[in-house]
Amino acid sequence: MRLTQDTERRRSRRPGKWLAGGRALCSALVLCSGLPLPARCAEEPPALRVAVSRANSPPFVIWREQQVSAGIDVEIGQALAALLHARFEWQALPRLRIETALLNGEADMACNLSPLQAPRPEPLPQSPGLFDVQDLLAAHPDAAAVDSLEQVPLGSAIGTLQAQAYPVLDTLVAQGHLKRDDALDEERMLRKLALDRHPYAVGSRQTLSWFTSQSGSEGPAGLASWRLLLGTRAYRCWFSPRGRYEVKHMLAGMEQLLSSGRIEAIVTARSAPALAVVVSVRSRLRQVSRNALAELFLGLRHSLQDDLPALPVMSNGPERQQFFASILKREPAQFRASWAAQQFGGRRKAPAELSSAETTKLFLQRHAEAVGFLPLALVDASLRIVYMP
Repeated sequence: MRLTQDTERRRSRRPGKWLAGGRALCSALVLCSGLPLPARCAEEPPALRVAVSRANSPPFVIWREQQVSAGIDVEIGQALAALLHARFEWQALPRLRIETALLNGEADMACNLSPLQAPRPEPLPQSPGLFDVQDLLAAHPDAAAVDSLEQVPLGSAIGTLQAQAYPVLDTLVAQGHLKRDDALDEERMLRKLALDRHPYAVGSRQTLSWFTSQSGSEGPAGLASWRLLLGTRAYRCWFSPRGRYEVKHMLAGMEQLLSSGRIEAIVTARSAPALAVVVSVRSRLRQVSRNALAELFLGLRHSLQDDLPALPVMSNGPERQQFFASILKREPAQFRASWAAQQFGGRRKAPAELSSAETTKLFLQRHAEAVGFLPLALVDASLRIVYMP
């Protein structure tokens, strides 16, 4: 009987405790809801402040009425903010102001900072390289095609970005051989090039591809199709040592985005593949349009320039699919069907198919009449880029 009474007493006390606890929780919620947002009890993480350089152009930063809209730089910042369960907040700043903003804790992160002629003395924490950015010399159609910067006519003006360092070019400028024509952003620089305000310009592969594809500027009214590879640099992000988030957490988030393939997906969706149509530097071919290339590889023509015989060759590496999609604009099945009809009775031979990109490179180096495609990373001074998507 005593056990039953004790049990009943305990049961009778429980509602009061639950009620008291509930009242306390409700009081706390009411109190928290009355506080300013940053001071609430269940405090939200602060916004991740990403500094965006006003010198960056599509596809890295897409601007709408001088406001950041999208682009690789923006979407990488948004992806990191999502991992941190934070809001994303962008800050558009002049290129020369960004390191100062990071050092002072006015921004938490910035990506794709072009190398400066006068680097800042205090280093900032940085991510590993996320992907490659290639610097290419492009030209107006009326400018002479060259295989090195040293071949550019003496005294020529080269379109460049204000305050950006170009190691090889800056040496020739210091020696008085060439002149810089600085622009505030890359898109503006390329528009000047298309208007023949200067005969040459140095741009990133990604922005050059975007410019020609978006404006339809390839050809006589825009840019020449050839390119000269000047160098490659790693795309990185830099972090504030005095920001709202610990550097180690931002670095861990960036590593996760890289290993998961998220970075690659963002870059692939926003830029053309790093693929180059090349010939030996001994070839007489200097440039070629995409339409002429497609006709050559589909068997609709036998020569490219001044009735110059051309021997198309294809690599069976992963770059083959990129070539079909970005240059031929055909599915592999369509390519095979086109050649099956032409090969009936032994009338024509399809392009030679080589086992790998490395094998294709060796073939191109040895045969001046050969035309093929390679990953840009394999292109060296023995080869000439005559077209890039």
